[in-house]
Amino acid sequence: MKKLEIMKNGIKGRRSGSRPDYRDVAAVLLFIFLLPYIVSFFFGNAGSEGREGEGDNAEGGTEWIKNGEAGPELFEEDIGKAEFIVCNTTAAGTEKMPLETYLVSRLPSTINMEYEMEALKAQAVVLRTEMMRLYYDSAGEEQEGKAPPLQKGYIYVESNLVKTDGDIYEKCKEAVSSTRGMYLAYEGYPINAPYFAVSAGATRNGNEVFGSENYKYLKSVVCGRDFTSEDYIHSIRISKADFLEKMQELCPKIVWEEGEALEEVFSLRRDRAGYVLEIRSEKGTVTGEVFRKAFSLNSSCFEWQEEEGAIIIKSKGVGHGLGFCQYGANEAAKKGSDYIDILNYFFSEIVIEKTE
Repeated sequence: MKKLEIMKNGIKGRRSGSRPDYRDVAAVLLFIFLLPYIVSFFFGNAGSEGREGEGDNAEGGTEWIKNGEAGPELFEEDIGKAEFIVCNTTAAGTEKMPLETYLVSRLPSTINMEYEMEALKAQAVVLRTEMMRLYYDSAGEEQEGKAPPLQKGYIYVESNLVKTDGDIYEKCKEAVSSTRGMYLAYEGYPINAPYFAVSAGATRNGNEVFGSENYKYLKSVVCGRDFTSEDYIHSIRISKADFLEKMQELCPKIVWEEGEALEEVFSLRRDRAGYVLEIRSEKGTVTGEVFRKAFSLNSSCFEWQEEEGAIIIKSKGVGHGLGFCQYGANEAAKKGSDYIDILNYFFSEIVIEKTE
């Protein structure tokens, strides 16, 4: 597929004198010729494949995953007939697109596309659940304990989307199409359906993590093959001085006197899956997830030790450990589990609802 790259050139001030500059004239004519393409790029047909979105791209642009020479056949959706419309805002503006179209472009930014199709289908259902939860919450009915009626509605997000072609695009389309309209519900309401890459051996209990009884469907389950992931173990080494400096950024009152051992100053409170809930000291407390982000750890399931003036921190797994474990799902799919089996394993007592 040929790509058209538009170089933005500012038009400098007009030249003085009566003689026209033909380079300026040519530039204006070129701009007029390319204007439809520019408009299409930023505000293209919302019924076609999604163009912009959330994800890890800090620029808010669309990421491309190329796989083959031919361009993708557009995932056609009629926005006028769509029951739910996603309004996706990025640095380029806001684009409206049908929910299913959005999911086709959202999926590859959230999971390894080399995974088994049943794992990809399960991820598509999880993403749709995330969207339906946003819609229901925005409808303002949660406090009354009942869901709003399913009708044409708008879902507002800020997402980086990924445009794909070839085999990857076909996988996205199959995963979304085969699960069309499906989302996870508990007691008639879309669940909070978190997902992550690799567990530390088991997923976490939602009630324990959030300190609430509202997450009964997020029970801890074993992921017995996650240790085979190449990303399972991650280690960092940091000097004691830098470690203390970072800790004081998180909790300014923390002190570590000369001669004190690491375990004497800090204690770790864990959940049943082994993830650190809190790092405690006499002067303050830091949550495990805040610590993980501050020290760029793969997860909050970690051990630490002092060694020759430095702190060695070794973490297990990738991500927060709650809900849908993608690596575990892929291992289950390899053994023959379908996406419904997989979802029922990671989310307890849920019902699969449909938007249409």
